[in-house]
Amino acid sequence: MVKKTYAFGILATALIIAPTAAFAGDQSSQQDLNQNATAVGYGSQVHQQANQTSIQYQNRHHSGYGSNQSQRSGQVINQNGVATDGSLVDQNANQVNIQRQIRTYRH
Repeated sequence: MVKKTYAFGILATALIIAPTAAFAGDQSSQQDLNQNATAVGYGSQVHQQANQTSIQYQNRHHSGYGSNQSQRSGQVINQNGVATDGSLVDQNANQVNIQRQIRTYRH
């Protein structure tokens, strides 16, 4: 009998939306995800899927003075799998990083 284990990244899915107001300062986002799987026994299967999304928006109204703002995002996905005796470990990872800075000047 085929034993199947599904470890979907639903619990591992990270969604961070970090909008800022004018003059709000720097933004930083760090996401870490670690998945480990072992499939032992003939026909055993482990399916892993990991999704990370980081979305950062900055809107700044500039009057000619002030400091610059910065955005930083770090994303790490570590997946490790071991399959023995005709078993299968299937791993899929997806990372998306969207950063937008809008700077308008007022005179």
